[in-house]
Formats: sequence, C-alpha cells, structure tokens
Amino acid sequence: MGTLPPVVHSTARAIAPREFLDALHATCNPRFPYDRGRSHKPIALAISGGVDSMALAYLSTKIRTTDHWFKVADHPVSNPVAFVVNHDLRKGMVEEVDQVINALRGLKIFAYVAKIDWAQVLGKGVDPNTVPNIETLARQQRYRKLGTFARNCKTMSLLTAHHEDDQYETILMRLLSGHGYRGLRGMRPATDIPECYDMHGIYQSGFIDDQRSKHPVWNIYPNRAERTKILRALRDDFHFDLATFAENAEPMMWRTDLKDAFSADQDYDEWIARSNKPAPPLPTMDFEDGGVMVYRPLLHFSKDRLIATCLENNVPWFEDHTNKDPTLTMRNAVRQMWKNHRLPEALQKPAILRLAERCRKRVAFEEAEADRLLQSALVPHFEPSTGTLVVQLPKFRLPRVSILSSKSPEGRQKRLDHHRYIAALLLRKLISMVTPERELNQAGQLDHLASMLFPSLAQDGVEPPPPKPYVICGVHFVPMMGPNSQPFRWLLTRAPYASNVPRPRTGFWAPNIRGRWGKKPHQWKTTGWSGFKLYDGRYWIRLLSRLPGNLHVMPFEAEHQKPFKEALDEQSKNDLAAMLKRYAPGKIRYTLPGIYSRVDVTGVIQRDEYWPDIEELDKYGALRKRNADGQWEIREEAVENEESKDAEKKSSDTVEQELLHSSASKRARLLQAKAWEDDITERRTDNPPQLLALPTLGIHIPGLEDWLRWEIRYRKLDPDMLLTVKRRKFMPKRRKVRSQIRMSYRHMLLSGLIKPRYSRPVRRREVLKSKSK
Repeated sequence: MGTLPPVVHSTARAIAPREFLDALHATCNPRFPYDRGRSHKPIALAISGGVDSMALAYLSTKIRTTDHWFKVADHPVSNPVAFVVNHDLRKGMVEEVDQVINALRGLKIFAYVAKIDWAQVLGKGVDPNTVPNIETLARQQRYRKLGTFARNCKTMSLLTAHHEDDQYETILMRLLSGHGYRGLRGMRPATDIPECYDMHGIYQSGFIDDQRSKHPVWNIYPNRAERTKILRALRDDFHFDLATFAENAEPMMWRTDLKDAFSADQDYDEWIARSNKPAPPLPTMDFEDGGVMVYRPLLHFSKDRLIATCLENNVPWFEDHTNKDPTLTMRNAVRQMWKNHRLPEALQKPAILRLAERCRKRVAFEEAEADRLLQSALVPHFEPSTGTLVVQLPKFRLPRVSILSSKSPEGRQKRLDHHRYIAALLLRKLISMVTPERELNQAGQLDHLASMLFPSLAQDGVEPPPPKPYVICGVHFVPMMGPNSQPFRWLLTRAPYASNVPRPRTGFWAPNIRGRWGKKPHQWKTTGWSGFKLYDGRYWIRLLSRLPGNLHVMPFEAEHQKPFKEALDEQSKNDLAAMLKRYAPGKIRYTLPGIYSRVDVTGVIQRDEYWPDIEELDKYGALRKRNADGQWEIREEAVENEESKDAEKKSSDTVEQELLHSSASKRARLLQAKAWEDDITERRTDNPPQLLALPTLGIHIPGLEDWLRWEIRYRKLDPDMLLTVKRRKFMPKRRKVRSQIRMSYRHMLLSGLIKPRYSRPVRRREVLKSKSK
C-alpha cells in the first residue's frame, strides 16, 4: 500500500465544492419533510484510504464552509465523521490503517476504527483467506460495522465513495450475469444500508425510540407559534365540554353510526365471524421507520476527476494492490478487461451509462403506472397484529387504441404482456405488506398469479386459471366473497408454516442468576429492557422480564392452544375465543407470535416459590457430580478444598457451620443453583414449552403482567401503501358527522341536559328594542 503515482487524464479537472454540493442536493432528498430540526448533525463517511474515499473526505470538509446551512437529508451538516474498517485479511493492515487515520487528521476529520473479528464470524482456527466467498463475507461484516458506528454516533446519513467507474463495472458484471433491465440500472444513489436487516435502529427502524429520547435526531414537534395556532383553532371548534357532551349524548344519539365510523371493516368482520359476541379490539401497533441511509454522491464523477481533486488539493491517498489482481474477484477481472482492452462501442462506458439511464426511466415509468393502478384498488382492511390484508382489485380494461393497432395480434399480445406486468408490480406491492421474506420474487415470476387475479389479462386462447388459494413469497392468497354478493375480494395472510420447515424462533436471555439466587421471586429485579429483535421478518419485539429461564418467541401451535386456555381465567377465555374467531380464523391463528418459556413459571407467578430446599440442591453443582449411572454423588475433592481453607484455624465442630456462610460456600451454592436450573430446563426439552402470552392479541396467563412486559412493532412499510388502506364506503362523511354533533348538541341545550359554556352576547339591536318596549 503506497501513494499512487499521479497518472490522470489530461482533460480531467478537479471537483469544485459547489459542484459537490449540487450532487449532494440531488442525492440526499429529505426523509421526513415535517422535520423542524435546525441543529447541525454530523455525517458519516465510509473511508478505505483509496483515492475515491479520500476525495470524498476532502470535499465533505468543504460543505459547511461553502454553505453553513446546507442540508443532507433532513439536517444541516456539521463536521464529518469517518469510519475505517480493518478487514484483517493480509499482513500490514494495521500500519495501513494508521496511515489513513493520520491523513484524515490532516483534514481535521475525527475517525473511528473497527476491526473485523474473523474468529467470531468463521470460528476459531479458520483462515479467512481460504474461504471461497470471503469478499461477500467481508462486505457483510463491513456494512454491519459501519451501521453500528453510525447508530452509536446518532448519524443516519452514511456517504460512500462509489463513482462513475464503479457504476460502469457494476453494470458490466450484471450484464455478464444475465440481469434484466431492472438490474441494469446499476447502483442507486440513495438506499437503505444493506446487510443489516436484523439490526434494530440501523435498518428501517429506530424512529420511535428516537422520538422518545431526550435529544431526538428528528424533531417533528411544532414550535411555539404553531402550537398557539393549533390551540386557537381547537378552542374555536370545540367550545363546549366534550366529556359532558359524550356522557349525555351516548344514551340518545346515533350510537351505531358513530361506532361504524371509527371501527374496522365491518363487512370483513361479519364475513370472518358470524357471531353475536363482540370481540375486544386488538392492541394498537406502531410501524417502524428510520434507520441509516447510504448515499452515493460521486456516481456522476469519474475516477480521473477524483484523482485530479486529490492532486490539486495535496490530499494523500493509498492504493490497495489486491485491487489489481484479476484472479481475485470478478470486479477486478472486469476492471482489467475494460482498462487494458478496447471493447466494442456498445460496451464502452458512455454507451453502458446511457443504457442504465434508459433502464432507470423505464422502471420509473412502470412504477408510476403501478401506483396509479394501486389508487383504484380498494384495501378496506389491513391488520398488522394478525398480518392480514383484504384487497378488492380493480377491473383491468385495456386502453383504446387505433383501429389498425387493435387488429394486429402482435400489438394486442404486446399490450397484454405489458399490462400483465404492471398488474404483477401491483401484486408485488401488496405482497410486501404481509410477506416475511426479505427478497421478493421478480414481477415476471408472478405471471400466473396475475392471470388468476386479473382474468381479463389472460393470453388470447388460454383459459385463465380459476380463483383458488395460492401461496407465493410466504403469502397465502385466499379468494373470498362478501355477503349479499359483494364484489370479489382477496384475503392475504402469512402462509402457514410447512411441516418440513423449521419454525422461526427469537430468543431472549433470562436475568442473571446472581441477582436471583437466595431471594424470593417477588424480590427479583429486572436488568432492564432487552434490545429489539426481528421475528419472522415482520415484527420487532423486546421484553422486560423478571422470570427465570430463557424466553422464546415462536409461532402459536395447535398443541399449545388447549393448555393455554386452561391457564386463563373465564373472561380471558371468552376474549381469546372471540378474537381468534374474528381476527385470526382458521390457520391464520397458527402464524401469530407467542412468548414461550422452557421453565415452568406457574409456581413463581402464583405461589412465589422457585428455589428447591438444601437437600435437593446438594445433588447439583460443585459439591456433587454424576456417576456412570447418571446419578449425583458426593464430590469429595470439592468439599476438601473448601474445608482446608479454615480447618487449621477452626475446630471440627464449627467448620461445617462456618462453611455454609463463607464466600467459597456461596459460590458453590450459586453453581449448584445454576446446575439445578439448567437441569430442569433440559428435562423440559422433551415436553412442549409453556405458552405465556400472545402479544399481538394482548392475551396472557393471569398474573404475568407483574413479571413480564413486551413491546411489539411492525416493520417499516411504504407510506404510500399505508395510504391505500381506505375506510368503508358506508362510513358517514366528516361533514355528516359534524352536522349530527351540532344537531345533538342543540337538542341537549334545549332539553336542559347540558349548560352552554359561553353565554351568547346580547346584541345592541336587541337592547334598543327592549328599551323601546
């Protein structure tokens, strides 16, 4: 690793700071338009030491001096912070990283260094250079390190130094791999950080916790002037006591209409559960948002211009010689090919970049067409607590064309293929709301499903497939008909788990035994909330537990339903039956998450009992050992070691009593308790675990609220998709509801049920009229 010789194209010129700011402004769009924060926030830089990343570091130092209030995403920029990752794949990398740190200090940039521990990733004794996919693993670990540092520094914008030549090489590699026009778009200028899908606060999550913090990154609260304006508007609109109004109005006014206006989709509920018993409402669930965004502002600058920028401003950089080995990676081979050989004109950089631009425009046009089709679809019901979605798809009609085009079979087939592809894009958007999978099928692979859901788009001469249940991307499509011959609808749910597929499982560690040993269960203290963990690709869950033993979040199984019901009280049993029948009928209920324990916690919750007596505890731990028959016997050497410490100073009569109170005996008893707890856990592995709660339904065994709390959120969804969830057509309009409120209020005033809060001022004309009389 050394300084690169000054080899640069003669026509290349350095990148000006204002030019770099324009590229940043076009790349870093606001994420939260209602953010009112005016405090400067740092931006993170991914630095490797090459010429591209060092040019990025230099240009980032010129942002604030060029424009003091320049915004990256949502915040004005303060000083940049650099993150350097030591991959530790060859000798001398520590010295190379030190050189990069010194160069960044010369630019007055504070830098953090992270080293990848390959022993933790691959296991001890495994040489990472012998692993065939080491480049993929290095990329994964690099992004996870970068995401962790960005979250800890509270900077949600990460800039990378990918440039125009990298874009060209990426498109060439995808062209060689057989990608379609969607893959030939190349790298996107802005995207969520990859390889961090299960890390909360880094990938599409963390916004809610940020708003709860004392100093949030995003400030969406209104300022004083806006609050005054809102309060004035509310005071003018609601000039009477709402609580008194609701209390007196409930027995006599349109209770049904008000309930219908703000309840869930009644048609769907009546179709799901034809029962007179009302089901309790589901607990509210928040949707996650936020996370770290990766921006690539140098995609429109060639490497020659980056070299010229460093040369003109005396910025040192360092070259990694492994990038010149064409046998190491496919990117190195492609770089060697286009730099040392003259490619056909269609494969040269200008032609490939124009191809990528055309592909981006085509994809944007198709996505816009799919969004317009989505606006005509009706989504009357979406319940994240159960993962169900009801959609009424629009009737697809081909647009009118000229007579000559309509008579052409080739033209009609081309239009059918295009509109069927747009319909597949619509289905892909709907699938993304329910699916547990991270990577969805391409729209071309949804052709059969599109023909089933849109029969008018079937190929000529081919009978469209009949509507029937269909599973794809982990989503179960179920056809349904509403009552009274309502329009045809589809129910989308999480697909039931196959018998040969392992169930998703997310584990949470029990509190440390040191804080529980020797105390009654009601004296146990929790160690605080656990971190959020991703379950089944859909839910972020965290727990606050005082219970012994590890807890697991697993699917609600049929074998656990009967013992769970028996443990509930009568009211909870009725609520569970009504909620399962209404919100999760059939096999949908067996996709709900449940909190399980391998340790029987009934004695802890109900009787405040857990630890065994001393005689039973003596069978375990440091004072006992298992023999060949699996029985516990006395370990004489352990007792002799503890007794020998005080045997010389104390008599034989008091040795046994003092041993129980010595620190060594406490440590031995603690080991015994740990061994006993592990043993009862192992003995329950053959038995089904104990179901404690169904968190998305809010149902749990009695008394659990004093021992276990949870918080569950749904993963981030596209805001445009959430806006498609419409209310029912028979729901009263807002103007109608307001008129009903005014009429009821006047009726209660005339009948004397309530008194006006403000008396009407007497007009001057009325005063003169009374005096004349």
